Amino acid sequence: MAKRVTILLPYHPPDVAADGQLFSLLARELFKLGHSVRVLTWSPRYQGVSAKAPGRETVDGVDVRRLWAPHGGKSLLGRAFAAWWITKLSFWRALFSGGVLLIPSSPPTLGLVGWWLSWIGRRYVYVLHDVHPELGISLKRMKPGLVAGLLRFIQRRNLARGQTITLTEGMKEAALTLQRKAHVEVLPNWVDATTIQPKPKGESEFATANGLVQPFVIQYSGNFGLLHPLAGLTNAMTELPETVLAYIGRGAKLEATKLLAKHMPNVRFFDYQPFDQLADSLAACDVAVVALEPGADRLAMPSKLQGILASGRPVLVLAPADSELARIVTTADCGIVVEETGDPLAIARAIRKLQGDPARLKTMGENARAMVENSFAVEHAAERYSSLINSL
Repeated sequence: MAKRVTILLPYHPPDVAADGQLFSLLARELFKLGHSVRVLTWSPRYQGVSAKAPGRETVDGVDVRRLWAPHGGKSLLGRAFAAWWITKLSFWRALFSGGVLLIPSSPPTLGLVGWWLSWIGRRYVYVLHDVHPELGISLKRMKPGLVAGLLRFIQRRNLARGQTITLTEGMKEAALTLQRKAHVEVLPNWVDATTIQPKPKGESEFATANGLVQPFVIQYSGNFGLLHPLAGLTNAMTELPETVLAYIGRGAKLEATKLLAKHMPNVRFFDYQPFDQLADSLAACDVAVVALEPGADRLAMPSKLQGILASGRPVLVLAPADSELARIVTTADCGIVVEETGDPLAIARAIRKLQGDPARLKTMGENARAMVENSFAVEHAAERYSSLINSL
């Protein structure tokens, strides 16, 4: 018999956060597999995007319950307060909501809810999307010291008693380095391959409305996070005046990227698109970009990859050649990898190579879609999560 599931989710649609979109899809599929699913989440607030959402609703058979939470802001103190608020209330909400707990790793303190409740017999699955504090240290956004030590202590607790999921083998190794007792399984992210389908750029309403049908378009869509090296890509556009780079989203690097592109008319910026329009906006390009900072490639995996592949777009990967991200793309022959993430000339050469071979682009796009259907469809992920949850 399928077990009841409670998902602790900091963001849920209509919020545009990737984790919220991913887990809302998974919740829907778990319900289809017979699980009773409840999502305990918060009012929309991701990166300043405001939207209205009811305190309680049923979405695709899933019981979604929302409370107010602070935005957190950009300061360390603000983020820490928001994490404390969410973690504290999540504990009490989860205590009185039965079933196996499914907990993403952001904020890292949220996993403590599973650890605490495990002492009274609750089972939990901890989905580790970012390995902190190692990721922050690798990106030079955090120094070894008190804060890093506290985060490491928290992660060891999170990993100690539940079932942990990581996205890659490298992340699994990092988790086991933090906590030798951890039970870790690798399950990659997923995508709704039915909703996101390949379609010609000329049929994209977003492309038509914004003059992106005729030029060759490179698209970066998603979070402008610290994980993502974008300066080399932006500067490459000075070498490609007839090519358009379309940035879609928000994040920590947005303002710096806008400043860098101030005098580049072929670099354009757009806000996040609603989740129900994602398939259309992903179709508004010829090549899509996934970028990952060297040093972070074994500590995180960009969640945007699966959506790009589902849209049938070739991928320009800016990441180390030995990263798992690069390996996925090269193995499937669905894109090209540039290891010199900060080198505009190398990136421009790669784009010219793609632009000059339409037949190759078509093949890469077909390979991308085939990989999603074989490996990354949400139905496949839900079956594996369901089996894991029922085994606990």
